[in-house]
Amino acid sequence: MTSLPSIAIVGGMFAIVLLVPFGLYALLTRAQRRTTREIRTEAAQRGWRYRRRRWQGNPTAFRIDGRTRSGLAWVLRSGGSGSDNRGWNAELNLLFQNLGGEVDFAVLPRTTGANSSVAVSSNLSIRVDSRLGRFSTTLASAVEFFRHARELPSGNPAFDNAYQVLALPNQIQQSPLDATLVDRVLHWPANAIAPHSVLAWRDPFGLHVEARMPGPANWAAVSYFVGLAEDLCARLPGPLVPAQSPKFLDRIINRVLTS
Repeated sequence: MTSLPSIAIVGGMFAIVLLVPFGLYALLTRAQRRTTREIRTEAAQRGWRYRRRRWQGNPTAFRIDGRTRSGLAWVLRSGGSGSDNRGWNAELNLLFQNLGGEVDFAVLPRTTGANSSVAVSSNLSIRVDSRLGRFSTTLASAVEFFRHARELPSGNPAFDNAYQVLALPNQIQQSPLDATLVDRVLHWPANAIAPHSVLAWRDPFGLHVEARMPGPANWAAVSYFVGLAEDLCARLPGPLVPAQSPKFLDRIINRVLTS
């Protein structure tokens, strides 16, 4: 009989050790779980397929397979940024895989000086470019793009100070981002988590649109981002067929992108 109080005390302490952490976790993640349910429900109502990306170990990571109004397939992935970045720690990546081709277009945050992508690529020799082509046609195409690309200013000072729109002059003469799209990139709805920055580019794997987020996106941000990406997609000309077949490294990258 005297051992019963001891067993009760041990049992109570064991319950506290287990229940308190789980209770705190449930309390602290309640808002995020509500956001995740909303994204899953809204996606299903639009006929999109929602899946958790459990292998990432990130409870907010997901994948949505959907289609544009014209029937073009896209895949949206959400997850962590993979590195410590000032201003964002999550990403939304939308891929139109059927629009893959030569690198001919990019929207990038503006950087200047020797560290800019244009400056680095222009300093690479043709010999280095040919070596890259042995391992990856995508990397070689990107270097060639930055060597010949021209900037297409939008005329909006706020946008042009933050971003540069680059394109091959023989493929795209006018920026696909008209005044309306530029304004939508800069100004997101009040109820949406606004991104740190928005990027877009085409390569042999598809047309990519990316939003770098300060935290996990809510449904308002997801739906706005998808609409923005679809409208940008509709304004781009068709892709140029890659001159060379994919190399081994390209196939590995493609498998990662489509997982």
